[in-house]
Amino acid sequence: MMMNILRVIALTLFVVCLSPGCNEQNSPIDQHEKVYRALLLDGNRLLEKKKYQRAADLFTEAVSREPEKAEGYLTRGIAYICLEQYKKAIVDFTRAIQNDRTLAIAYANRGIAYDHLGRHREALFDYQTALSINPETGKGPGFMERFLHNKPKTPDLRERVKFLEETLITENG
Repeated sequence: MMMNILRVIALTLFVVCLSPGCNEQNSPIDQHEKVYRALLLDGNRLLEKKKYQRAADLFTEAVSREPEKAEGYLTRGIAYICLEQYKKAIVDFTRAIQNDRTLAIAYANRGIAYDHLGRHREALFDYQTALSINPETGKGPGFMERFLHNKPKTPDLRERVKFLEETLITENG
């Protein structure tokens, strides 16, 4: 389970560091960017060590420095899920989505938070949106299991969508 979290974090950091300016070092703006990226890296290292609250604190500092960037909200949302603070996670994933509407992983993770709160319609919508943006979202070993440990085990996001669709049809009879 933890290895899957680490894979998502590593992928997030890889995407973050592909953005323009990641390796530039000269201007004050570049220094500001370097501090932001360092906070994200340090926070992710703390997530690996299961120091979720401290990681969330570093991501909060990153967000305060770059509130228009989705990555800080995305990673803090993951920390909040690890802390089982699902409402806070939803707020952060929503903000990440507002900053980047094409960030499929933010929709998928917000769906996970909704799922934990029993808000299955919202979870289903977010899962479907994530898959419509990027059909590969949720692929890979254990993506859903990492946070849905108390739900029926499913191999990927598509299976979770199918399960929720069937559950909601049954509930609405």
